[in-house]
Amino acid sequence: MVPKDVSATAATIKTKCAIQFVDWYPTGFKVDINYQPPTVIPGGDLAKVQWAACMLSNTTAIVEAWAHLDHKFDLTYTKCAFPWYVDEGIEEGKFSEACEDTAALEKDYVEVDVDSVEGEGEEEGEKY
Repeated sequence: MVPKDVSATAATIKTKCAIQFVDWYPTGFKVDINYQPPTVIPGGDLAKVQWAACMLSNTTAIVEAWAHLDHKFDLTYTKCAFPWYVDEGIEEGKFSEACEDTAALEKDYVEVDVDSVEGEGEEEGEKY
């Protein structure tokens, strides 16, 4: 696999219009190739392979995963079920900060999703 192959694939995805991209994110795909084979832990459940693919994407559908993660975190936090992290030197304040950050992130995705749904019916040229 060479960068040219990756770029050609990305261009094909864009031109076939099989996937609908939002208009407010015009930068396209960010790609890179790592030529080092993935590391495998002996006795682990991953197979040894010559190369692997990874995709990083941004979608409002991730809000469900954030909500689930926030819920699990809240359960852990209310039960104070994180003493081993504190033993490792992480301050308790970092947990409440992380809770606030993930809740804000979830809220941001919900707002973006609402904005994009509201904007779907608007005529071209109208402002959101």
